[in-house]
Amino acid sequence: MEFYNVPAKNITISGEFDVVVCGGGPSGCAAAIAAAGNGAKTLLIEKYGYLGGATVSQFVMPVLSMNGLDFEGVWHEWAYALDEMGGMGELRKRRGRLVDGSVDPELVKYVWDKLLTAAGARILHHAWVSEVMMDHNAICGVIVETVAGAMAIKAGRVVDCTGDGTVCNLAGVPWEQGDGKSKCAMAMTKPFRLGNAVMPEDFPSEEYNRKIDDDFKKAMESGEFSDPIITSGRIVIYLKNWTRPLANRPEMLVGGPSRILNVNPLDPWELSEAERTARAQIRQVKDYYLKYCPGCENAYFLDSSNHIGTRSTRRIQGIAKVTGEDAFNFKKSPLSIAKSSWQIDVWPADSFTASADKAPEGWNQKVYAGEYFDIPYGCLVADTVDNLLAGGRCISADHYAQSSLRIQQTCMATGEAAGTIAAMSLKAAASPRCLDPLPVVNLLKEKRKQIRPFYRLFGK
Repeated sequence: MEFYNVPAKNITISGEFDVVVCGGGPSGCAAAIAAAGNGAKTLLIEKYGYLGGATVSQFVMPVLSMNGLDFEGVWHEWAYALDEMGGMGELRKRRGRLVDGSVDPELVKYVWDKLLTAAGARILHHAWVSEVMMDHNAICGVIVETVAGAMAIKAGRVVDCTGDGTVCNLAGVPWEQGDGKSKCAMAMTKPFRLGNAVMPEDFPSEEYNRKIDDDFKKAMESGEFSDPIITSGRIVIYLKNWTRPLANRPEMLVGGPSRILNVNPLDPWELSEAERTARAQIRQVKDYYLKYCPGCENAYFLDSSNHIGTRSTRRIQGIAKVTGEDAFNFKKSPLSIAKSSWQIDVWPADSFTASADKAPEGWNQKVYAGEYFDIPYGCLVADTVDNLLAGGRCISADHYAQSSLRIQQTCMATGEAAGTIAAMSLKAAASPRCLDPLPVVNLLKEKRKQIRPFYRLFGK
């Protein structure tokens, strides 16, 4: 392999903060709010020109929960603020779940701006972390690439909420990827939106489902579609179970039946090809919607997500790890910083139609009744590197546990906890690896009790 040696250069120190949070998605925004709220001078670094992460850039707009226990802390503040702006759609019971709804991604941007401004956190947009600053085995800042060139930002604590574990990787923290057999842990998805859709009032109904089946037979007999998302029957599963209007905008429909298979999301060449494949897939899928989805006869294509939906990449090595066995057995921990009660949601990377639900028999019923598993403190604390934490889908977990805790409300909870740990460890002058976890656990419990729950969630 041929190499190019990058010449050494001096990079200007452009700022110094107590806590630097990398990544402005649900976990990163929650981490920055928590760190700033606990008195730390906080900077949030985001590669795009807006906050919201996957909710916005990947159109992950559904609000889903099996029992509501995974809605904690910052999530309730976010939900109230979003609802006040008209960006929270009706939350209802559907298909056995306590909650099924969606949010308006454009308003999500404004809500996070509002909440971070109120918390006193500073935000740096259009900045991509390219390197880390190390002092022996401790991280002491990050290097970011910007329109002005490279900038160095010093930090007492760094929180990796990039989703991909980018900062942890640059700092040398061990990590794992994939399902144990392949680096392709899960399929990827690129959702899209249609405008001027008028869904039937009784949607979804038996009559609606019968029409979906009949029209699929017609489409297959005509031979007009070739994409496997359609020919495999995946589109039928999606039209029956996941087609939904956007939050408070019944004329806008969210479509996302795509599955891009066998992609290593950490390979930039494969990721690029996945984006192209997904766009080609959408061209046929949206045509199918316009012709065969009831209510879409006069609809038109609006847009597709900026970034292909990625479910799993790096999972860092922390000083503790939550596993599939922990999830299957609903393991509790006295050092819990978040609850996970979403399904074992593994989207197969090698099948267009295989179910994503990999829970053991009877597991879902127990969750519906109020069960959950805990995420311990140590899952957020990077192993081998001092002063480095993680929040969101890249925390220390195995393949199956991560498939549950990667849902957005749990990402907010782990981000909130990571920001709290960062601020409290600075006050105690102790690395997060050496900090007594119990005061953090107790503070999180107390602060979360003080937040008024988003009662409309439960129809109250």
